[in-house]
Amino acid sequence: MESPPVRTIKPVVVPAQFYVFGPLIAGFISFFPGFFAFVVSQIGGVSFARGGGPDPTVGLVVFAISFAACMVLLWVKCFKEPERTTYTISPDRVEYDEGLWNRHRRTVILDQVIDVELTEGVLQQTRDAGTVTLVTQQLVSDEGGKLSNRRIELRNVPQPRAVYELVRALALKKKES
Repeated sequence: MESPPVRTIKPVVVPAQFYVFGPLIAGFISFFPGFFAFVVSQIGGVSFARGGGPDPTVGLVVFAISFAACMVLLWVKCFKEPERTTYTISPDRVEYDEGLWNRHRRTVILDQVIDVELTEGVLQQTRDAGTVTLVTQQLVSDEGGKLSNRRIELRNVPQPRAVYELVRALALKKKES
């Protein structure tokens, strides 16, 4: 018999993350196709320069197009993905559904949780959000008795201290029983 959820959480959108990290990530990713287009255009003899020297026009155009495409994809990830993400906390487990194009569903049994971490980044604090990380320990192989730690992040949760305390209390209760 499944127990009813204690709390269901929808992550919040943190626009500052997009405005700070979006251009950095898009610029880094776009550098490679822009540089490749510049090199290929120089090898192929495509030149728009009047002086006959290296012409960065093709590389800059490819960089600009790639940068714009990356920014659009990052905007979708930052602003639309949280609408499709749900974290459900039950007395014995935490379930989450996330992903915009590829849906990902996972259940974490609180018996396996060995640590709960709370991180409130500077940009997340602008929206009273944070990341609650569950560290689980699972047996990987029976032969050697090897254990593996996994980190599951619940990103941009509103009121992260309350969520942290709730998950921590439930995990400690499970360990005691």
